[in-house]
Amino acid sequence: MARRSEPPTPQTALHLDPTGVLRAILTRSAVRSYTAEPVPDAMVESMVRAMVSAPSASNQQAWAFVVVRDPVRLHSVRSFAPGVIGEPSLLLVACLDHSRYSDSDGAHVRRQGKLCVAMAVENFLLAAHALGLGACPVSSFLPGPIRLLLNMPDHLELILLVAAGHPATKPNPSTRRDLDEVVRYDGYR
Repeated sequence: MARRSEPPTPQTALHLDPTGVLRAILTRSAVRSYTAEPVPDAMVESMVRAMVSAPSASNQQAWAFVVVRDPVRLHSVRSFAPGVIGEPSLLLVACLDHSRYSDSDGAHVRRQGKLCVAMAVENFLLAAHALGLGACPVSSFLPGPIRLLLNMPDHLELILLVAAGHPATKPNPSTRRDLDEVVRYDGYR
């Protein structure tokens, strides 16, 4: 059985280059046009490792993910996901795993689980960008048919799809609202 490593302390924590991390965050954008080149296994592994490293309320990790790369399955899933534009070589199906909750957990706890899935997806998006790939989260899909196509159990609630692959063109970050418009300090005034 593999031993879990101890969490880093301030003395053993990685010293990351903040400019590289910030550059990845600030330059990531939605990519909706892809080449036919498949995403290599090593890149998929890096993205899913980053994904499951996301914060999780009470460390529930109430998520489950399906990586779809088989071309026939990809085409089938895309048939029920009008929000997937282009032909990605990979689709991530991000789910809330209700089996991780007890009957006493309230609706607010389950809503927190959806936020945790969203944070995991953001890690996936950032990892894809850092690896030179493009990706786009998608909320326009029919969960019932996708659940059947992927043989998914009832306790998994589909939350988001993420289309990913090698960008067909150079991504351009979208325009963001001015900070003065959306950020306040020490109160909303």
